[in-house]
Amino acid sequence: MKKRIVGLVGLFLVVGLIAGCAMLAEKTRGKTGVGGGIITGDVAQLAIKGPSKATVGQTVTLTAEGYDERSASIKRPGAINPAWKSDNSAIGALQTEEGKTITVKCLAPGVVYITATQGKADTMHAIEVK
Repeated sequence: MKKRIVGLVGLFLVVGLIAGCAMLAEKTRGKTGVGGGIITGDVAQLAIKGPSKATVGQTVTLTAEGYDERSASIKRPGAINPAWKSDNSAIGALQTEEGKTITVKCLAPGVVYITATQGKADTMHAIEVK
């Protein structure tokens, strides 16, 4: 009788451990770059990281970050490769128009709006040039 009780308790512990591990894995999916962080479809959201102020003659670097439909950061190399545009190349000229990271040459005072687009995702970043 004691062996059966010990066996059942052991079985419940194993089942509980497996369920706990599965729940923990689901909660961390997408936050670590594993599971949800590796996309199978298009990029759902983009964000541009970089300075919002610059001086004439300065070259600034902008980097796009991508997120999937669950707002998890996409970490897979090569997955983020947006097309970039400047609304006023007389103020801020793009050195390249594609890639995760680009540089913008600030040529004249004013505000230039830089747009990154990949699939249905797009975002805009303003740089005030003084």
